[in-house]
Amino acid sequence: MQEMTSRERVVAALNLNEPDRVPVGSFATHVGGKIVGISVKDYATDGEKMAIGQRALFEKAGFDMLFPFSHVGMYAEGWGSKVRYLEADVSPPISEYRVKEADDWKRVEPFKPEEVPGVQVVVKAIKLLKEWLGDRAFVQGVMFSPMTSATHTAPLGTVLKHVIKKRDLLSLGLEAITESLIMQASAYEEAGADGIFLAITRATKEILTEKQYEEVARKWDEKLLNQIHVPVIAHICGRDPMLDMVSDFPNVKALNWWDRGTNWSLREAKAKFGSRSCLAAGIDQTKTVLMGSPKDVEEEARDAIEQAGEGGGFILFSGCDLPIGTPLANLQAMSESAKRYGQYGSQ
Repeated sequence: MQEMTSRERVVAALNLNEPDRVPVGSFATHVGGKIVGISVKDYATDGEKMAIGQRALFEKAGFDMLFPFSHVGMYAEGWGSKVRYLEADVSPPISEYRVKEADDWKRVEPFKPEEVPGVQVVVKAIKLLKEWLGDRAFVQGVMFSPMTSATHTAPLGTVLKHVIKKRDLLSLGLEAITESLIMQASAYEEAGADGIFLAITRATKEILTEKQYEEVARKWDEKLLNQIHVPVIAHICGRDPMLDMVSDFPNVKALNWWDRGTNWSLREAKAKFGSRSCLAAGIDQTKTVLMGSPKDVEEEARDAIEQAGEGGGFILFSGCDLPIGTPLANLQAMSESAKRYGQYGSQ
């Protein structure tokens, strides 16, 4: 088979076809900046530096997919939360939440992407990556679902209390957040994003029951997804992710979850969802790629490809975001392993 570009390779996998080889990606953010000596604060606040860090993942690590993004607060600031940058190279935490009590949801308003500095940093990074790399790489806009975004607007514990006792007020906030996200997705599409990486991190049974999620959150996820016009990779966190539910969401082309640490193995997910969803998983970001050797990464990648690579519709991917200290050699091992073990024959 003729060699594909990274973008062609990812698109084929998302469409459940066999590309030339298994594509490689990870929710890799600050680690890209570290590769080229860019601090977390500079990476997070300067779209050009963010793009340079992401380009390094394409050129030095061999990743097919790029994720210009920094931290959750860069969007939550649009709803009034505040972020504190630290001297150490760690992801900036939210230092103050906009919503402190239930009535505050009434005062959460939709933001305009052009008025949120963090969104504009990402927009600039997407534009630059498309200018520099064209259609060679698959560039994604990173976003968070309405319920996940609500937990960046108020503390998680507060949101969970409101799910139980103050749903009407929480729904006002979710409506405003969803309107913001629809505009944000449009801004990323206009900037040239090839896809959206949507983190639906609260769709896990450690946080909400399926009934609670269906009643409180699902309609807002679907309202957002119905307004996205590029492929969506849904990222679901937790040890008991609601893959059954999310796999049926509109416009979701792929599922990404921590297969090495949950009750869903790649093999099980391939059998159940592989006919309708691309799977993006296989690499443990908490152990193997962070603390293991390149040989350890190679062995885990080979195992993942054996579990889910057959027939296409698979992307070798980490289970969540990569820590900033992840060694470049291990990222390279992911890409080399896909070339070594993930080749497909001629169609």
